[in-house]
Amino acid sequence: MSTRRRKPSSDSAIAESSDSPTGERLRPVWLGGVAALFVATPLIPSEAAPAGLGVALLMAWFALFSAFVVTGAVQGTLRLRLSATDVAVFVFITLHTVSALVLADAGQPRQTLNMLWQWIGFGVAFLLVRQVVRTAAESRALVAVMIALAVCLSMHGYFQYFYSMPEARREYEADRDGRLAQVGIDAPEGSIAREQFENRLYSTEPMATFTLANSLAGFLGPWLLCAIGITALNWSTREMRLSLGVSAGLSVLLIAGCFVLTKSRSATLAVLIGVATLALYGRQRGWRPGLLFVFTFIASLVALAALAVFVGGLDLLVLTESSKSLLYRVQYWRSSLAMIADSPWFGCGPGNFQETYTAYKLPEASETIADPHNFLIEVWATAGTPAMIAFLSVLICFALQMRRCRKRSDSSSRESDDLGCVRGIYWGAFAGLPLGFVAGLVVDYVPDFALFVVGLPIAVVSAISWHAWVVNGRLPVVVLVVVVFTLLINLSAAGGISFAGVALTLWLLLATALNLSQSPGSTDTLSKKVATAVAVGVITMTFLFWYSTFAPILKVSMQLQVAGDLQTQGRFLEAEQVLANAARTDSYSVEPWQMLAQLRLAMWLEGGDASREAGFVEAARETLAHHRRSRAAHQAYGDWYLRAYRTTGEQRFLDEAIAGYGRAVELYPNYNFGHAQLAWAFKIAGRSTESRAAAEESLRLDALNPHREQKLAEQVVFDVPRRFDSQPPTPSERDAEQLMQSLRSSPDN
Repeated sequence: MSTRRRKPSSDSAIAESSDSPTGERLRPVWLGGVAALFVATPLIPSEAAPAGLGVALLMAWFALFSAFVVTGAVQGTLRLRLSATDVAVFVFITLHTVSALVLADAGQPRQTLNMLWQWIGFGVAFLLVRQVVRTAAESRALVAVMIALAVCLSMHGYFQYFYSMPEARREYEADRDGRLAQVGIDAPEGSIAREQFENRLYSTEPMATFTLANSLAGFLGPWLLCAIGITALNWSTREMRLSLGVSAGLSVLLIAGCFVLTKSRSATLAVLIGVATLALYGRQRGWRPGLLFVFTFIASLVALAALAVFVGGLDLLVLTESSKSLLYRVQYWRSSLAMIADSPWFGCGPGNFQETYTAYKLPEASETIADPHNFLIEVWATAGTPAMIAFLSVLICFALQMRRCRKRSDSSSRESDDLGCVRGIYWGAFAGLPLGFVAGLVVDYVPDFALFVVGLPIAVVSAISWHAWVVNGRLPVVVLVVVVFTLLINLSAAGGISFAGVALTLWLLLATALNLSQSPGSTDTLSKKVATAVAVGVITMTFLFWYSTFAPILKVSMQLQVAGDLQTQGRFLEAEQVLANAARTDSYSVEPWQMLAQLRLAMWLEGGDASREAGFVEAARETLAHHRRSRAAHQAYGDWYLRAYRTTGEQRFLDEAIAGYGRAVELYPNYNFGHAQLAWAFKIAGRSTESRAAAEESLRLDALNPHREQKLAEQVVFDVPRRFDSQPPTPSERDAEQLMQSLRSSPDN
């Protein structure tokens, strides 16, 4: 069925290199492709994965995997590295996929499908590292380029902190109203909207290519700890001290400085725990950190903190806000566990967490979160109990395998280290930056060019400085295990397990540690029949991704842009046709139907063409069908029909508006403003008792909400001027709080 391939000696490996199969000669290409994709992934904000921002990189992952498998199957060189952890990963990805398929229509189908493929992409990345990376030098090279990438993103963070962010503030201060109008924000002086905008603008935390500073810290932390651990556990080797002193000193200094500027409490705590764990765990492996090392580490932390305070990157608020941050997370977890209790088997479905969360959100909670800020709860809530148990099994199998191989470091893997493969990793990593730019342009996202100007040169210097360690150093497995442990600690409080820019680090570390812990001879060559079946399966998977996700997203994106341009030009009929085509192109997407509903509503009410009503009704209902759990979609549905009632005077439209608002309240029962909007709709309809009850509930929830920006006093209910005297007038009160108090106390209400 399969034959075991024995490790060749260095001489035989060199002798066979000239006539080795194509699949073996292409190993530098496969390794370069893997390195390029790992480098390119953090360059695109992965927090927007449900929206499909990373589909171009996913397509590249699947294409690389297909090319690798097909080449190996054709040449008869497809080898399989397998362990209990690999099996657990396969089972987990399968169960996660089942959850997505079962709940494909339960929320927003496009988001669910996008996240299904994102998690399969994680599995593909893990498998590629397991099967392609074979020697210790290749593992070290991958780690080195990731540390260099962390240096690159740190330099980008410095650029933001010292130049681009202060420049944005100066431009805003020169013309506040003009800048707000430029970004499409209506925020008068003293409004909460302006305050929120200015809070974001004057925030000092760099984010580099991420959307959140916590995500940047989640990426930098593991590679910072990796650099520290590698240096500490190689320091006893005299010939490595000079090169590591330069490479690690440069990397640690640059990464740690930016890491501190992010002010991420969870990531900082995780790294500190990681350093302590590494010291204790390393001591059992023969490394005994002396007083000099401990003193140097503590002094470095104090110096970095002092420098951060001096430049304004750290303040006491970071520490005093810790208890509030923990309270918020407890609120998130309570709501998420209630969600799990209602859907224990399949969860709410990948990509549906935020929309489902509103039904369980506490009145005092701060925000409608996109994830529960805990990796295990996120897997459990979105994919169900079986998938959560499978994910735990991955970690347990990994821990057991590391325990069995705890005395093994990469020094046991003395295969013939082909520097040609190492160079392939270097060239691939170098190509990762332009690949990230191209992948971003495909989905209309342009990464900051400062990455090239500021980050790339220093990253190249960093990678070169690590080369001596790549060739002659050691990568003890204990370092990778501790870094995995540290990353999981951070993911337990900050979340991000579904963010490719953060999560791929976890899958890379798991795969690399497994590679180093297994003996070189633990690889089997698959039989021709099995290899062919695997190749067919991988090609089918790649085609399904292209057909169901990649091609529709790209085509619809272009169609929506064209439709927007046509509407700007006043060519509404053409825009309507383009949007209808977009809805047919991607039957899972809600965006074409949303835009179509808004366009047809305007053409119907403003154009005075009653025949347009049917088209609007179709688009409005399809919007809800593609957004079943969305409070915002149902609220917008109510707004559309309230506008139709005010324009036409027909009672049936007001009834439909009330139905939309009522469903929005069901989906978000603790939303003070949702009840306020429903109360006003009841008032217009003359349903006094129901209006009074809704107003009372709105004010009760408002009293429980401590967040000023969410208070009724900062919001205004939606309505449009009446066209018929028989209709109730629009509210005279200035804000929703005054209106609700009026409705609650009005005798005729």
